[in-house]
Amino acid sequence: MAIYDVLSSYGQFDSLVSFNGPVEDYLKIYPADENRELFKMMLKQNRQIRVYTNFGLKFNLALIANKKIGYKDVGKIDEYCLKVPYIIYWKEENIQRALVISLNSYIEAKGIYYCLTEVDNYFENDKNDLVTIHLSQKNSSEVIETFSSMLAENQTALAIQKNLDSKYISDVDLMKEQCIGICQHIFDETIKTIRPLEPKQRKPYIDETVARVFIIKKALYVKYMTSKYFLNERHCGNVSQQRAFAKSYISELPIIPYFKLYNI
Repeated sequence: MAIYDVLSSYGQFDSLVSFNGPVEDYLKIYPADENRELFKMMLKQNRQIRVYTNFGLKFNLALIANKKIGYKDVGKIDEYCLKVPYIIYWKEENIQRALVISLNSYIEAKGIYYCLTEVDNYFENDKNDLVTIHLSQKNSSEVIETFSSMLAENQTALAIQKNLDSKYISDVDLMKEQCIGICQHIFDETIKTIRPLEPKQRKPYIDETVARVFIIKKALYVKYMTSKYFLNERHCGNVSQQRAFAKSYISELPIIPYFKLYNI
C-alpha cells in the first residue's frame, strides 16, 4: 500500500497524544503548536497536506542487521514508545509523498528513516516517496526548502535525502564521533531526569532512551554497510569483513543496560 494510503487509513485520534488529518484542522484544534508558523508556510504551497503527529515506531528485531546492533535491551521496551513528532503527507494524482520530521538530530532522523523503511515495516516499499529531516530553531528554512523540492517533483525523494546526507553525515568516521557524543548526551540527560523518580516512574523515560540510542546505532551501522567506498577501499570487496567491522564500529557507542538505569 502506498504511503498516503497507509497513513490516511488510520483514525484521526488513535491515542490521547496523536492527531491524523488535514493540517488546517490540526492548527484549529492545536493553535498553540510551537511549529504553527512552519505549517502555515507549508499550507501556502499546498492546502491538501495532512499531518500525523506522534506516530509510534516499531522495530523489526528479527532482522539480521538489528541483531548485530548489539543493544538487546530494545527487546524489553514497550512497543511504540518512540514517537515521530510529525509526518506531513499528501498526494497529487498518482504521486504520494511524505516528509518525516524529527525534533532531534539529523542522525536520529536517519535512524527513523531506516526503521520506517526496513523489511516488514510500515513503508518497506515506499522509499521513493519518503524523506526524513530534523527540525531545530536554526533550520526551519531548510525544512521548507525540502518540502518545496518534494512538491516540485523535479528531484526524486532519494535524491533529496542524499543531498541532506551529504550535508550532515557525508563522513562516516566523523558520524561515529557524533553518534558517541549524542548517545552520551542522551544518557546524561535521562539520568538527570530519572534520578529523583521512583523506579516504577522511570519506565517511559528509560524506554525512550533505549529506543533513541538504538536508532542512532542503526543509522551508523546501515550507513557504514551501504558505503561502497568502505567496501571497496577499506575491505577490498569483502562484505563479511565489512559487516564484522561495522559491528565492531558501532560497539564504540556508549550504552547503559536497562537494569542499571532502573537502579541508578
